[in-house]
Amino acid sequence: MLSVITLVLVGVIAYGAFTSETVIDGQNMTMIQATWEALKSMNIWVLLVLIPEQVLMYYAAGQIYFAFLRQRKGFTISTPKLTRISLEINFVNHAIPSGGVSGLAYLVWRLKEMRITAGQISFIHVLRYAICALANTLQTWIAIIVVIATGVMAANGEWALLLAGAVALGIEAVVLVAWLIVRKQKNVDWLSDNAVKIINRIVRKLTHGKKRKFLKEDTVANFFADLRNYYLRIMRNKKTLWKPVIWGMFYSFLELATYWVVGCALGHPEILPQIMIAEGVASVVGTVMVTPGGVGGYEGAMIAIMVATGVDLNIATITVVVTRVCVLIGTIVTGYPFYQAALLSRKDKFVAPEEGETISD
Repeated sequence: MLSVITLVLVGVIAYGAFTSETVIDGQNMTMIQATWEALKSMNIWVLLVLIPEQVLMYYAAGQIYFAFLRQRKGFTISTPKLTRISLEINFVNHAIPSGGVSGLAYLVWRLKEMRITAGQISFIHVLRYAICALANTLQTWIAIIVVIATGVMAANGEWALLLAGAVALGIEAVVLVAWLIVRKQKNVDWLSDNAVKIINRIVRKLTHGKKRKFLKEDTVANFFADLRNYYLRIMRNKKTLWKPVIWGMFYSFLELATYWVVGCALGHPEILPQIMIAEGVASVVGTVMVTPGGVGGYEGAMIAIMVATGVDLNIATITVVVTRVCVLIGTIVTGYPFYQAALLSRKDKFVAPEEGETISD
């Protein structure tokens, strides 16, 4: 049943992405039509670099997780399996858009045999996103300086730099607040108590009082305690952060490099700074969009920022559209077979675990 549901979701996402309309040279085209037309004028050999680049990117994403887990006594994982699980998680996140929650649930289920608690995996998952978010903001600030120094920005395009800077500052503020909360137990307790009260109140209103308690105080408290305990373990040995941080920065650059490879295939390698600025804003827009994978809003935001920072409209549109189509196809082709094989090879079903639950095989 889960396989059927996933296939339906993939079909919906692919249909939504491929049939979304864009404008190139004054003509309305679907994204798949625009990609096909663009391929005729692109250097295919350069474009093929996307294949190893994408595999390397997801390998780096896996290393962010497993650099921590390898420190556990008895934990080992081969490079092929690491890459395979990373591709599976990426597929799940695209097939079931939920801001990374579906990928977290899948990771917990996938690593049951490693005897790691859901709280520990959740902490690593959150830390992975924090590292990558901060790496993205660093790249944004560097790119803003480059764009200003080179003077390539379009007339009246200052708004794009201000928006990108505001987004970067906002992300940094969120990460700082999260760090301040987790530092002290009383802050964690306050967050746990209020999260339970607010979510239960919302659920009661949505169900008209039929479901009065959606979350249990003890379960949520244990989950947050697990998160904090893992944070304290890492703070006692800060050297454990170096490898995940390095892999996170590498992963973040490879995310941007996906667009840059397409830009190079078009003969425009100079648009890298604009890509760095635009992706930082578009990723936030895509996260809050209700459409699958942020389709529509993500592309529109990225194209608008690239044009405002000095990229020709057609070049920006082709770069973004071709990249999005290629990445979606690659995600399905490389991720779904491994995901399906994992489902068939396990007797236990893939379900989201209870918070704080200790998982074992």
